[in-house]
Amino acid sequence: MTTYLEDIAVGLQLETGPHTVTADEIASFCELSGDRNPLHTDDEHARAAGYRERIAHGLLVLSVTSGLPTP
Repeated sequence: MTTYLEDIAVGLQLETGPHTVTADEIASFCELSGDRNPLHTDDEHARAAGYRERIAHGLLVLSVTSGLPTP
């Protein structure tokens, strides 16, 4: 089924297949993008900033979600 922009209403929710972003994916995205911000590369730095561990880049998450299958 094709969804067009005009078909998307405020509040629309889509369920996709699951995906867990791994440390290897974050490291690969650091190399690909050149963004080596310590929030993405250093667990201790991320904890000091209030996170449990390093965090994934927003654009990495967006890229992954665009490829997730929908039922």
